[in-house]
Parts: sequence; C-alpha cells; structure tokens
Amino acid sequence: MTLLDILPSLRGTTTSRLDPTVWPVTTHYHHGRITVGGVDLNEVADRFGTPTYVLDEVGLRGSGAAISRAFRDAEVLYSTSSLLAGAVARSVAGERLSLVVHSQHEVVLARRNRVDPHRIVLLIGSGETGSGPAMTLAAGHAGRVVVEVGVPIERIGAPERGRHKTIVRVHTCRSTDALVGRVVDAPALALIGVRCDAAPNPDDIRDQVLTAVAVMCDTYREHRVLTTELHVGIASDGTDIDGVSELGDALENAVDEACIRNRFPRPRIAVDFGESITRRAAVTVCRVRGVDRTAPGRPVVVVEGTAGPAAAVPAGEPVAAAIANRHPLGPTDVFSIVDSGGVMGEHICSGVVLSQDIRAGDVVALVGREGRDLLDSARVVSVAQGRTQRIPAE
Repeated sequence: MTLLDILPSLRGTTTSRLDPTVWPVTTHYHHGRITVGGVDLNEVADRFGTPTYVLDEVGLRGSGAAISRAFRDAEVLYSTSSLLAGAVARSVAGERLSLVVHSQHEVVLARRNRVDPHRIVLLIGSGETGSGPAMTLAAGHAGRVVVEVGVPIERIGAPERGRHKTIVRVHTCRSTDALVGRVVDAPALALIGVRCDAAPNPDDIRDQVLTAVAVMCDTYREHRVLTTELHVGIASDGTDIDGVSELGDALENAVDEACIRNRFPRPRIAVDFGESITRRAAVTVCRVRGVDRTAPGRPVVVVEGTAGPAAAVPAGEPVAAAIANRHPLGPTDVFSIVDSGGVMGEHICSGVVLSQDIRAGDVVALVGREGRDLLDSARVVSVAQGRTQRIPAE
C-alpha cells in the first residue's frame, strides 16, 4: 500500500498520467493500480502471464462513435493497425462493423472469424506483386476490392460465383479513365463504385468528391455502367476525432453539389477515416525482467516476451506507458524498452516516460498510437465490466 492509498486526499494534488485521448476509455486507477474494463491489469499478468494483449470491449464497440455520428448515414470503414488478430476479427464480426484490410492474410483471417464478407474491403495497392492465385483468393474472400492505377488487375482471376465487386481509386479524371476502361473490360471484375482520398478539410473534401462523382458520371456516359458506391478516404493526421462534425457536413454538402451538378443519382457513401479498430481499445501488458541504468544513452527496461520483426515501433511514434501494479512515487525518466529474447533483446520503443523507481517484477501497460500489439503477444484477452475472457490469437 502506498502513501496515496493511505492519504487519498494527496491523490487529488497529483496529475493523472493516463491521457484520455490515448488510453482505452474504461482505464482507471483503483487503489493505486490500473484497471481496464473493470479488470486489474496486474491480475491479468498474474493469471495469464505476459506479454498479454488486452482488448477493451467497450472501446471496440465505441471505436469511432464520433465518426459515425459526424458522417450520419455513411458506412464507416475501420482499418487494421497491423496484422489482424483473430480476437479483433471476432469483435468486428460481433459488432457488424466494416473493415479495411490490406493483405491476403487479413482477408482470410477475417473470414475465418465470421466477419461478414460484405463488410470487408480489400485495398490492393499499386505495389502489389502477389501471384494471380493469391490475389484471386484474397479478392474472393472480400466483399469489395479497391484497385488503383498500376495494380495488375489481369492477375485477378474469376471467383467461383459472380465477379469481384470492384471500386476504382480516383486521383485525377485523366489518370482514372484508362483504369476504369480496364476494369469494365476485365471478365473477373464488376465495377460498382469509386474511391477518392482527401485531406481533413472542407475544401479538399469538396474538390475530391466533385472529381470522383464526375468520374462516376463519365463512366456511365462512356461505358453504360452505373456505379452506386462512393468511398471517401479522409486522412485523420491527428485530427481531433471529437471535432469531425464539420467534415461530415462538408462531405454531405459536397455529395449534394456534385450530384446536382452532374445530374447523377446520389450514391451510397462509405467513409474511411483511417481509424484503427483498436485505437483507444487495446493495451499490451508486460512484466519487467530488469532495468539497465548503465547502458549508454537512455536507461533500458527489459520486459518479458519476444517481439516479432513487425512489433518494433517506428522512430518518433509515441508510446504511452505506465506502471500498472502500483502507484509510483517520485520523478520520471525517459526509457527505452526491449524484450528479453535473444542476447541483447529486440528494441521495441524508445522515448517512453516512466517513474524512476521502476524495478524488476513491476507490470507495465503499453499503448501504441493505433492500439496495436507491441509485443506480438501469444495471449489475447478481452475485458468488460470486471470480466475477463481468454481469446485464441488466431
């Protein structure tokens, strides 16, 4: 028990270290310990071991609620922060959310975990070099496929039933004309819509939507194909999620103007705000093996686990951290965090602020920008209303 527990009045004079814009919405202190979804993270570490990836069910259900409200009747597309975990896919399936995926692995995993294929949108980038069968398999498991200039669409074969519902990514009218023609002529593809991408400001949203609807109008005029879906990607770039109502109004106005100007029927709108489904809904819990204060540069915290090559956080990407098993006292310091695998350990992240009194045996909670699993945890649990459920990672 700490002094803050003995004298609760002192706690009111301290500054909370849990930024509500970063941590899951159900994160709280309880008797000096951090809880998520009413579950003590120290108890999670004791019960399941570490590292453990903790999913907040309330956060998953409420992820992007402000976006949904701002864009009203639009379908909201959520992104995956890294390779899609089976636990996250099952949560998506249960909440009937729409998901943007970027690889064959993510498509197959989403389908295996009962995500409605109509709610899976596969983005195939211009750098895609996968084999024809792989691209066909991925596209066949997704409800919709987005292609852009440079995508080798001739490698996408016909599925067993029908053709792949395809959306063309628009950059400019001129660069898109040829791609539209290729998609229309491709026997394995059925063109159903277009996608444009805009900066998070009303003027650019208007410009890009006007261009996209013009492409839809030209497609009908030249190919007699009526496209019925307009996907709009809006780069969040740190935009305040709680203040996106202006962007929602801008999108509505832009679609109305574009359809009136081109005398085109209003399409079904889908918005990709670049939000990860696990943003503010996931925490990586790990136990400290030791602290090296003799290393050159920043002191190093060594945690249990072995991070995979995709786990390391890019330089400059912020990671929030806090000691979860007790209320630390005293000043803070800036640490680097490495795993305990190998001789020297794998670097996970740097520039992490933690209390100077961190020591072996402490439990640390880590939150990345997009809520991804920072240690490729073998254990995944979901928490809600004080209950904990183990979920297979695959």
